[in-house]
Amino acid sequence: MAVPPTQVTLLGRLRDPGDERAWQTFEGRYRELIVRFCIRQGLQFTDADDAAQAVLASLFRVMRTFEFDPQKGRFRDYLFRTIRNEIARQKTAHRRPNDPAAAVTIGDGTAVEGSCAATGDVEQAFEDEWTQHHFRLAMTAVRATHSRESLAIFECLIAGESVERTAQRFATSEQAVHKVKQRLRDRLKELIQQQIADEGP
Repeated sequence: MAVPPTQVTLLGRLRDPGDERAWQTFEGRYRELIVRFCIRQGLQFTDADDAAQAVLASLFRVMRTFEFDPQKGRFRDYLFRTIRNEIARQKTAHRRPNDPAAAVTIGDGTAVEGSCAATGDVEQAFEDEWTQHHFRLAMTAVRATHSRESLAIFECLIAGESVERTAQRFATSEQAVHKVKQRLRDRLKELIQQQIADEGP
């Protein structure tokens, strides 16, 4: 998505050391993403939380002079490399016998499966987590601005329930269900675009 030249992005605001709100927003937006990804790459929650703190501290130092260069990749590519390096450092510093994979609970109460070793394509795993993260952020905003019934209808549809069955469940028309689906889907798309635009130059 192209960012209008006049738009002040979140990354742009981080260059101002006096903009504490920008840093609070940045930490609030990305800490959970970092923790979740670290857990999926085999760290225990406490180590993942330490890794998140180290990554954020590193970014705090770097972002004040960060220059966006499209030829060197996107911000999330830089974020991925920083997290990956910290995961490697944490695993080296906290070597322990391989434990069976276990679910750990993060800040929002969600259980995340951890593994003792990274598997599959780590870069793709990060892309997947990044995509899910932006969806979660957008859904949080949507939940604060839409009715419980609309949200319940939308969540049924996300879970794979048919429009017909959802309409029956909520004693409404299929047309009404379609409208809720379109309205919330459009709002989610708008919010996600805004969030991604904040990662631009």
